[in-house]
Amino acid sequence: MICTCGGILSVKNIEEYPKHLAKQKRLSYNRVCDVECLKCGKIFFSQPYDFGSNINQVRPINPKIK
Repeated sequence: MICTCGGILSVKNIEEYPKHLAKQKRLSYNRVCDVECLKCGKIFFSQPYDFGSNINQVRPINPKIK
């Protein structure tokens, strides 16, 4: 992903799967992430993470990256 300033967006935090979700259901669950521009430092929250997602859903995510 590219920032409006032309910089590259780097993933900082990725939402964890809900604990109650079965392994099979995880395949279709659309997670979100927070990204930061490596050029200007701007942070974009709740961006689509998993392939095929095009909606910016807002959900709380764990602030730790694994």
